[in-house]
Amino acid sequence: MNLHKIKTKMTTKTNTPLEIFVEAGTKYSWCSCGFSKNMPLCDNAHREFSDKKSFKFIAESTKAIYLCGCSETKTPPYCDGSNNCRS
Repeated sequence: MNLHKIKTKMTTKTNTPLEIFVEAGTKYSWCSCGFSKNMPLCDNAHREFSDKKSFKFIAESTKAIYLCGCSETKTPPYCDGSNNCRS
């Protein structure tokens, strides 16, 4: 981690997958740092608090989807249960 990054406690992570509505063909950025106030989507908080980058994806269809809320998944942006997430 860069020394210039401010150390602060994350407050937005959750052990629950988070539902969002996506539109086909639209690009989204999933938060991988856990500092976003717009979880599970990125609000660029990582630029101030973390060296992690957002995970970008394009929605394949228009529908509600569930994205990882703990940011610990190995299959971003979807929950893989690695943090015992409740669904």
